[in-house]
Amino acid sequence: MDEIVKIDVSQVVQELQLRDQTESEASKNTAKKSRDKQGKRLQFNDPEPSTLPQDGAMLLDDLVRQIRRFLVIDIESAYAIALWIVFTHLAPYGTVCPNLCVTSATKACGKSTALEIVRRLVPRALATSNISTAALFRTIDAYAPTMIIDEADSMFRTNEDLRTIMNAGFTRSAAQVIRIVGEDLEPRTFNVFCPKAIALIGNLPATLASRSIIIEMLRRKSDEEVERLRADRDLGFRDLHARVQRFALDHGAKIQKIDPEIPSSLSDRQADCWRELLRIADFVGGEWPQQARSAAMALSAHDASDPDDVKERLLSDLHTIVSAQPERDRWPSQTLVDRLNEIEESPWPQFNHGKGMTASNLARILRPFGIKPRTLKQEGHCVKGYYSKDFTEAFERYLPERRNPVTNADNLIFNKHLEGYGSVTVTPETRNRADFLFEEKAI
Repeated sequence: MDEIVKIDVSQVVQELQLRDQTESEASKNTAKKSRDKQGKRLQFNDPEPSTLPQDGAMLLDDLVRQIRRFLVIDIESAYAIALWIVFTHLAPYGTVCPNLCVTSATKACGKSTALEIVRRLVPRALATSNISTAALFRTIDAYAPTMIIDEADSMFRTNEDLRTIMNAGFTRSAAQVIRIVGEDLEPRTFNVFCPKAIALIGNLPATLASRSIIIEMLRRKSDEEVERLRADRDLGFRDLHARVQRFALDHGAKIQKIDPEIPSSLSDRQADCWRELLRIADFVGGEWPQQARSAAMALSAHDASDPDDVKERLLSDLHTIVSAQPERDRWPSQTLVDRLNEIEESPWPQFNHGKGMTASNLARILRPFGIKPRTLKQEGHCVKGYYSKDFTEAFERYLPERRNPVTNADNLIFNKHLEGYGSVTVTPETRNRADFLFEEKAI
């Protein structure tokens, strides 16, 4: 016969009441601690995605119209901003996260308006004009926001660590910082990969600028009319935001699989920045693939943020010009400048705000290579220019495809460990191979 277990109901009720009271007090204590903290919790107010599927080309066209409704801005810059806004919704799929930088020579040029337009259309927008290094990486790690950073000129001038974290957020594989946390001093990683829109007067630090798509703003003239962007009106932004969200949800994974063709005039770093935007343009089709590439070339042409790439591109184009006339031994500066400005899909015609490369630009860029203009005699006149031989050493040192693998001492390995060998010639095809050494016949 089973043993009968007697239960004291009053005791059980008392224990349950005591447990509820303990949990309630713990909950109140937690809430009190939260209320006692300074500031307020971060909150995001993104709309729900649209219920209707979106035509990508039409969506981008509408974004461009909305941007130019409130900003006096060239069409290429509007294309770039529209594509970047869509990209922010696709960032979770991306491997590279280019910044959007809005800059101007002075105040009152529309930078803050541009950031406000972007803020209303990107996911989890978090606007600030002052943030500490710790707050930045902890916030990005916790919320994966789109950072909207105004007055960046003062922030980066005084905080080197902040700039380093911004640089680290460019590629997903390297987008982490390590900090020691807790009483046991445990090393922990914090993710810093997220889209960032930045506004400042002047130029970004070079390392950050090379990771950015740069929009140069000009002060509006008296006869240029745009609508005022009001803080107390939605003005159609919320609906447009919802449409971008729906487009990203429907097509994000497919867009990431596209490998777009990159204009040859872009440097490697510029190509990294624009690749994510060109994926979007190629996916939506229509006129957008051509419009996006026109924007990439126009905005990258006067981008001096990566001076090394500009210098090497100049050497490459000069080599093409000089090699086309091997019988010629001297080149007036103006002749070289005219030839450079005629090269299609090159940055030179866009120098000096579209006025083109000048002789002084040419001399300034060539100076670090030890190439300086000389006084040449031509048809009885003295002009500034260069001898063809002035470029030879720079071509051989800085243009790898021009190096001579037989005569260049850099390409000879004096091997003291292989019996019977003196020196081994290394060509570009065999530089990274070890097996070719044993294909040679011993001397």
